[in-house]
Amino acid sequence: QLCPPQRDLQASAVLRRVSDEQKKEPSASPSQFHLHPDDYQPEQEPQDTHPSYTGQGGQESEDYESEEQLQQRILTAALDFVPEHGWSAEAIAEGAKTLGLSVAAAGMFHRDGSELVLHFVSQCNTKLSELLKQEHKRVQLGEAEKKATDQFLRDAVEARLRMLIPYIEKWPQALSILLLPHNIPSSLNLLTSMIDDILHYAGDQATDFNWYTRRAVLTAIYNTSELVMMQDSSPDFKDTWSFLEKRVADAMNMSNTAEQV
Repeated sequence: QLCPPQRDLQASAVLRRVSDEQKKEPSASPSQFHLHPDDYQPEQEPQDTHPSYTGQGGQESEDYESEEQLQQRILTAALDFVPEHGWSAEAIAEGAKTLGLSVAAAGMFHRDGSELVLHFVSQCNTKLSELLKQEHKRVQLGEAEKKATDQFLRDAVEARLRMLIPYIEKWPQALSILLLPHNIPSSLNLLTSMIDDILHYAGDQATDFNWYTRRAVLTAIYNTSELVMMQDSSPDFKDTWSFLEKRVADAMNMSNTAEQV
């Protein structure tokens, strides 16, 4: 594993080999909250039409893109190779090759696949947030009816879990990577931000102690459903969605009972 200075030098070397030819792939932008698409691939990262690279002299050239932009492109390309190589440096190297880069570009990342998993989770969260935002806008415009809270929560969690389907065979490995000590802060931040988005668009504007309770309950529902999904061999993960529906119903019943006390 390269130390930070070595990794920076290698990243700079790779950057010098990248032209301003950007491989743009149009990403789907769902117009509504679809729950059963054939493929829940995360949408591509937006590409900068004017990539730049800052050389050692501090001068910026439009012939190169930034290191962060390059890393994002490599990680996105690497996702196509996760089913075969797992969340690994090998998948990242293959992704770099599809962009016309040397496999040495994988040296910009840790060999444990941390950046690749976190990149995927972040992409999924962004896509879910966009889906929820679009659904909320359609309700405001009168183009769709507002869902009951239990249905909304169930649909939102299912939509997020369906994004794992293309990688479900390798997802246990991803979870083990997310639980590595140096990844826990980022993992928790991504998880809580996803839960916060769902509760926000569900109309939960509370700021009292109950808000923290609801967040903990929804987090538990998501995590347990995720575990069930990894063991689910039923068609279209039918058993997982049934489990999810029951857990949401239980949570809503508990909430209603508490309010009546």
